[in-house]
Amino acid sequence: ESLLSAQQNAAIEDQSVTEAYFNEAGDLSTKAFNTPNSAQIAGGRTRGTVTIDIEGDTRFTGATVTLVTDEASTPLSPKGTITVDFGAGQTDSKGVVRKGKILVAYSGLRFVPNSTTVTTFEDYFVNGVQIEGTRTVTSTSLTASPSLTVTFTVQDEDGIATFPDETTITRNATHVHTITFGNTIGGTTWEVEGQASGKTRTATDYTFVINRALVFKTECAFSGFALPAEGEALFTVGTLPFIINYGDAGASCDNTATITFNSQSQDITVGN
Repeated sequence: ESLLSAQQNAAIEDQSVTEAYFNEAGDLSTKAFNTPNSAQIAGGRTRGTVTIDIEGDTRFTGATVTLVTDEASTPLSPKGTITVDFGAGQTDSKGVVRKGKILVAYSGLRFVPNSTTVTTFEDYFVNGVQIEGTRTVTSTSLTASPSLTVTFTVQDEDGIATFPDETTITRNATHVHTITFGNTIGGTTWEVEGQASGKTRTATDYTFVINRALVFKTECAFSGFALPAEGEALFTVGTLPFIINYGDAGASCDNTATITFNSQSQDITVGN
């Protein structure tokens, strides 16, 4: 007999997908922000719009990435906007369909403490789920050895995920992200700590508190797996607490999670 009711299982899957989609949008924003070189940023100021090529990351398949610098931008205090435009719909190599725009307003030297990016969305959908809201990312630390590692504070405000049946999950979150850039395109990982809250698709209050850092891996995203590869969170729906274990240290990429409720556990598979 299933440990979870159909409604409980759906709430856990929906929250996991929503968490993954917001964090993927943040990762795409970071990738777009990190790609332009100094000449391109300067060119955006003198030539208007500059088109940016992002190689190797199949999630950008078919997207047009452009940069426009602000008139007040300077070499020591750059600012501008990067737009990732998937148009009417683009399908990547793993069958994930994205459409619409991700808008990234940046201010400050890349990854230097106190630099910021503000990500918003314009008719942006992933696999039919519309993502809305504002994500403000502020760099807090930067280390170059042994690998380039950047830590950010991340604030999600007025987040909404609207599913094809027009039901919604709302989301506000405060997180700390630590991104470690790998030597290969697929070698980057980012750890997420903090909490989120809002309402489920059935308008029930929820909290999502990360007990053990969620570890998202670019190699997993390239393989079509949106969920974190590792980590654990306490997901409370109304008054019912569920522990979600996405994987222990070193776990492989997959879309499964172990749910513990009333001291009993059950594995579930979360669709993309």
